Amino acid sequence: AAQAAAAPPPAPAAPAGGVDIVAELQKLAALQQQGILSADEFAAAKAKLLG
Repeated sequence: AAQAAAAPPPAPAAPAGGVDIVAELQKLAALQQQGILSADEFAAAKAKLLG
């Protein structure tokens, strides 16, 4: 199935248990504060990170 053209490619998989969720959430929060991500985009990305 084709993904939406606007979706970025998935990040390379980290070793099992090696995903630094806190660091990723901090990056997303910074992007939201800069106005790069909307609140909805931030929430969606956070939900994806947290599973």
